[in-house]
Amino acid sequence: PMRTNPFRALPDHVEVNGRQVPIDPSFRVGVAIELEVLKEEKPDVAGLLSLFYQGSVPADVKGAVEAMLGFFRGYNQADGEPKQGDKKKGGRVYDFEQDAEAISSSFLTYYNIDLTKTDLHWWEFRRLLFNLPHESNFMQRIMYRTADLNKLDRTRRKHFKKMREIYAIKDTVDRKKHMTVEERDAELLAQINRRYQEAEEYVKQKGKGD
Repeated sequence: PMRTNPFRALPDHVEVNGRQVPIDPSFRVGVAIELEVLKEEKPDVAGLLSLFYQGSVPADVKGAVEAMLGFFRGYNQADGEPKQGDKKKGGRVYDFEQDAEAISSSFLTYYNIDLTKTDLHWWEFRRLLFNLPHESNFMQRIMYRTADLNKLDRTRRKHFKKMREIYAIKDTVDRKKHMTVEERDAELLAQINRRYQEAEEYVKQKGKGD
């Protein structure tokens, strides 16, 4: 078989039960999915489905949820997503709400992209986000959060500890504070899958479907 072309167009649809279903591939929808799942209350899956499928949610809600999650996880996350360096510390390495300003300013400085005006495909947004230069505001935060402090000399360790406290991710739920990126994604999948039945009820009530 032919190799996958790395410059192929990014998808604007997903497959549910063998059918191509149009979606909103915007990074804003991807960010909404992540923020919704990480909040303390149970996620509004019905709202996410309506956003992702632009209101026309497939009748097979479980299939629709699985397709949405597959798209959300996108290209292989090993392609550049920062991993936690200090394993004892654990925890998420970024937060879209807390890091919003750093992300916006970094995109403007290094890509000349104004995220308040430009739309990007979710996969392209992630690719750009995790390939920002090390000196960017966003990547500096990642560095302080993930550095292995044991490998630093005393002076740098003191500085890094101080910066880590400043940039610490402020979660309301203590358990989420110590989740790794992989655990967060697993939790995200599990939480949304637990809610798909509620979403199914929502779709029936709204009379939407194929």
